Amino acid sequence: MISRIKKIKDKLLLPLHIHISTLFMVMIVVICSVQIYITNKGINQLLLEATSTIFDRISTDTRSSIRSEYRPAFNAIAKLSKRDIVHTETLEQRNAYFTELAMLLDLHKHVSTYRISFPNGDWFGVGILGNSLFRKKLNTPENTYYFFINHNSAIENKTTVFFYDNQARFIRSDELNEHQYDPRNENWFKNSNKEKIVLSKPRYFPGLQQFGLTLHKKAENNVVVSADILMEKLSHVLKSTTIYPSSLRVLYDEKSIVYASNAPSLALIKKEESKIINLSDLFNPEVLNSINHINLDQEIQPYQNNGEKWYGKIFSVQINTERTLNLLIAVKESELLSSAYIIRQQTILWSFVILILSIPCVYFLSQRISKPMQQATEQARLISTFDFSSIDQTPTKILEIENLTRSISSMKSAIENYFNLTNSISKENDFDELIKLIGRSTAEATKANAAYLYLVNDAETHIEPQFAWRATTQNEDISQLESFALNDEKIAKIIEHMMIKKKPFENLNINLLDKQEQGKLGLNSEQIWSITFPLFSREKQTIGAMVLVFDVKESEYIRHTQFHYFESLVNYTAIALDGRKMQQNQKNLLDSFIQIMASAIDTKSPYTGNHCQKVPLLTQWLSQVASDSSTPPFNDFKLSSTQQEELRIASWLHDCGKITTPEYIVDKATKLETIYNRIHEIRTRFEVLKRDAEIKQWKQAFNNTLPDEYREELEQEWQRLDEEFALIARVNVGDEFLSEQDAEKIQEIGQQTWVQTLDNSLGLAWEEKARLNNSNNIRVPLTVTLLQDNQSHLIPRTTNTDQDPRFTLQPPEYTNNIGEAYNLSIQRGTLNNEERFTINDHIIQTIKMLEALPFPKTMKDVPKIAGGHHEKVDGTGYPMGLKAEEMPLTARAMAIADIFEALTSHDRPYKKAKTLTESLKIMSFMVKDKHIDKALFNLFLTSGLYLKYAEIHLNPEQCDDVDINNYLS
Repeated sequence: MISRIKKIKDKLLLPLHIHISTLFMVMIVVICSVQIYITNKGINQLLLEATSTIFDRISTDTRSSIRSEYRPAFNAIAKLSKRDIVHTETLEQRNAYFTELAMLLDLHKHVSTYRISFPNGDWFGVGILGNSLFRKKLNTPENTYYFFINHNSAIENKTTVFFYDNQARFIRSDELNEHQYDPRNENWFKNSNKEKIVLSKPRYFPGLQQFGLTLHKKAENNVVVSADILMEKLSHVLKSTTIYPSSLRVLYDEKSIVYASNAPSLALIKKEESKIINLSDLFNPEVLNSINHINLDQEIQPYQNNGEKWYGKIFSVQINTERTLNLLIAVKESELLSSAYIIRQQTILWSFVILILSIPCVYFLSQRISKPMQQATEQARLISTFDFSSIDQTPTKILEIENLTRSISSMKSAIENYFNLTNSISKENDFDELIKLIGRSTAEATKANAAYLYLVNDAETHIEPQFAWRATTQNEDISQLESFALNDEKIAKIIEHMMIKKKPFENLNINLLDKQEQGKLGLNSEQIWSITFPLFSREKQTIGAMVLVFDVKESEYIRHTQFHYFESLVNYTAIALDGRKMQQNQKNLLDSFIQIMASAIDTKSPYTGNHCQKVPLLTQWLSQVASDSSTPPFNDFKLSSTQQEELRIASWLHDCGKITTPEYIVDKATKLETIYNRIHEIRTRFEVLKRDAEIKQWKQAFNNTLPDEYREELEQEWQRLDEEFALIARVNVGDEFLSEQDAEKIQEIGQQTWVQTLDNSLGLAWEEKARLNNSNNIRVPLTVTLLQDNQSHLIPRTTNTDQDPRFTLQPPEYTNNIGEAYNLSIQRGTLNNEERFTINDHIIQTIKMLEALPFPKTMKDVPKIAGGHHEKVDGTGYPMGLKAEEMPLTARAMAIADIFEALTSHDRPYKKAKTLTESLKIMSFMVKDKHIDKALFNLFLTSGLYLKYAEIHLNPEQCDDVDINNYLS
């Protein structure tokens, strides 16, 4: 028995695609059947509701038409009944109102005639003929539009009719003998009263061949004012709303009298019978019985007509406060639901087609069920090769396959996030930006609601917030987060976990998440769950902490599936932070050395002021403006962050070669100033003392009195010497160009002689004594010239290095020449040729020093930028004689910054600071002489950088008004 049951069970174990096929077949049959039923029922109901809505709209249009077209007639009757028109007696008096009544007819086309009826049998009226039978009976002219008819009962019942065209111009008049009409016989005349306007029952107007109503009111003198109103337009409204061929619209009253209809049989009856139409003229008794059972203003209801099912609805249409009509709207069921029948047939047909087509489709679908497994395998293979491209996963409802797909997707996401984070970190050079990048990336990779990054400060005394990320608000504000001392009792437990236990911990936040912070997260205190991961350096020293905040609902999932991934991710970011912090510290150390060197050069000589600190600022400003400019020739020039760093270092080190320039040359304020052994000055003083002693003895020998003729000669000699010394002193300052005449005078003065009685080789250092080279053993006293250019004044060049062929500066034969006449003969400034070379040589030393430093490849142009600020765009500068196209734009920018700072500097004792106008004028001449870059100088002016610099670094008296148009070229 058991074996038989087992065999039966084995037979029932069919392949998965058989189960799927059977299930799909059953489902398709059931779904199609239900769909056919629901669709047919829904469409029927929808069509009935739509038809009911259309019926409601038709009733609304009918009510609106009656209100809009017949209310003005009520107003006209009310006003006319109170006018003098009801007191007219003669034809002339009555005809005077023709124009006014014609205008009323034009304003309200539905009114065919206005009539004034008197109790004595007189009456008159104005109407529009149109295409009525009146036109034939009255034999009216062709262009007749209006008629005015007047009946006078006192003159043998005389009736006169007047014809007018459409412009109310008189055509002719006729006497009517056969047309004798007495309104006093009409019911509406008899039913008129003075209290209100009365609306008559509908009646047929034979002359107009239309149905209409009569509005009437009795005036105070018993004259009845009336207006004949046509129902034609209302029929047009009913006809215009016809949707189906069988659609029926009938307007009738409580006595079944028809006022208007869209039925074509209505017009036939009017023409042939000229009588009032009842519902019985339109419908058979069976239909009338059904209509009588339809409730007024209720939902659409069915009824039978000639064996066919109809749907109808009756609405109440209020004419005025006393008269209400009924509006019947009906349509055949076969026409109303014809679309439903078609849809039902199509649904059955398509259901059958779907059933037939589903057989191969089901087989195909069963094969596709295995596709997610194949895709998951392929995705795992790609991950193993570090290819994180996504494969479109086919959705599946099989739990095991779905779990496998999700696991592989999570693994892919985790590994991809890890690699993306490492790549992003490796590309980011700025430490502050790296902190933000790590914070954001960690939050995104872990899908945290918030992430807070804290770092221990350099002094290792406090833990400080560095970054915050809130996913809901994208808020990164850390101003409300507090810093804590590491020995603060408030966070002692947290510090213990971080510094001693060194393990992640839950729900201990460094900063308590108050309500304000909870609002930023979009979570309340009960929803918040957090993990704090300590951050360690390579030496396992705690450098900070990463706090990740989640919704408490995710806590179990994270503990069991994500915790180790988060820990690994945070540990990597900690190592990256520590390494980049070390790199940043090294960079800061280099920057400090660079700035200390620049500051030392500025401090070394007051004559350079703060030149090495101001030029970098102005150079970086100008280069950045050029980088931001989109106009030629700067549209292709863009500074990357690495190039900005390169420019910054080059700017700070642009004069580092000055460290090799002797101070006595840099600070040389006069032509004769130099490093000087003052023994020569003291020896000269001793010579003066010896002369004074000799002069004293001569004075005593000659009784201290000098004869007048000798005294006059002495004073003349003194005056000559005073004048010659004044010239020497003036020339020594070097603040003006030395003329040829003064140069010759210096030579003439220098040839004067005096007797040297003291040995000038005494008191000298060995080097100076070697230059004196007193090999001839000259004895004193000795006659020497006043200004001397001796061999001892020539300082030999001790360095014997090969000249770099790149540099155009050629060193002179001697390191310096301190000859007195030689230096006094300097034509401009205070520096001689040898000293000028030494000054200019600082740029060569700058290049050599910077080239000796192992700059990274990204900063290989630092020597070129720093060493090019003395080059000229025409190639006549130094040290290499480069032209504009051979220099980086940043070097040309530094040249402008260097010149502008030198011209405007007010902290150099050897010169007076120039104003903005003076400085820019000089620089404009340098542009014309092709010394500095024209385009950069124009940008320097138009960008306003000169003014920005002046506001910070110049004295107020230097900042005069500048018209840059005078200097633009």
